[in-house]
Amino acid sequence: MADKKTNVIEWENAQSDDLAWVYPHKDVRWGSQLVVREYEACIFMRDGKVYDVFRAGRHVVTTANVPLLTRAFKFIAGYGETPFKIDIIFISLKQQQGKFGLNFRLPISRTQLAWMTEAQTYGDYWYRIDEPILFLTQIIGGVSEIDTEFINNFIRNFFVQSAIEELSKQDLVTVQTKLFDVTTKLRASLGKQFENRGMKLLEAKFGSFTFPYLEKLEEEDPTYGVPLMAAMQAGEMDKALELIKVVESMRGLGKSSGAAVGAGLVAVPQIFGGGAPYYGGGAPAAPGVAGGVAAAAAPQKSLEDKLLELKNILDKQLITKEEYETMRKGILDEYMKKE
Repeated sequence: MADKKTNVIEWENAQSDDLAWVYPHKDVRWGSQLVVREYEACIFMRDGKVYDVFRAGRHVVTTANVPLLTRAFKFIAGYGETPFKIDIIFISLKQQQGKFGLNFRLPISRTQLAWMTEAQTYGDYWYRIDEPILFLTQIIGGVSEIDTEFINNFIRNFFVQSAIEELSKQDLVTVQTKLFDVTTKLRASLGKQFENRGMKLLEAKFGSFTFPYLEKLEEEDPTYGVPLMAAMQAGEMDKALELIKVVESMRGLGKSSGAAVGAGLVAVPQIFGGGAPYYGGGAPAAPGVAGGVAAAAAPQKSLEDKLLELKNILDKQLITKEEYETMRKGILDEYMKKE
């Protein structure tokens, strides 16, 4: 981009990803020529106010071609070669491409907002500037200087933030089972937000959605993870939530991430309709194995210890008040039978 001052005002050497450029000279003479290419728009501003917008073509800065400026600078006597001060901003109208990565949290179910998990996705989006003035005031007006890298990052961050806000309104099971509907609505919502800032969202492509925490569980603890992922993929929300509550409760009682495995072997078949427990890979365990493992993993505890641990689980909000009362009654009933 040449900074040499001439009587021809144009955006030279623009790069493919450049979105805007400010003409380096504020002193402009009447009679200067303004060159605007097909993929550009040029805006004349003074004191933060837009006076004229020029589209493709060769324009001469005269009283006939710049009527708004003529009225603004009517105090200038004689015009002719008399200079006046103005800000000249070129805006690119080319299609632009951006990449994004999203890392956010969403509820497993909209009816159980306390149960959240991590989600990730990535992809590409394409857009162009449709309304140069709106773009200038809404986007460029919010940055300290017009720098291509800064503006591109600003727009990408705007896309990411807007996408996360919309995706956070969904739940995991809906994303798993109705991905096409979710992304279609997301594009429509993002498109509206882009329009409000002078841009047109042409396309947005999302890669696969992943759930790192749940996938880690599936790998490290198949007893918990495999049935959970299967339930969510099938849209069986009640089973998935029940599994989460039971196993997390067992982990709370065991006070360690591994202590749930033995108890989980007993809990999982009960939730999913009976049968032998599933270890993940290979054949199901034989009947009776789960009971042996559970007995080895869960040493006998006093009534007081059991009630205190159950209260601790409630305090951590791993179970509801109603579930606490039910489980507490079960512990007391079992104790009375032994007595």
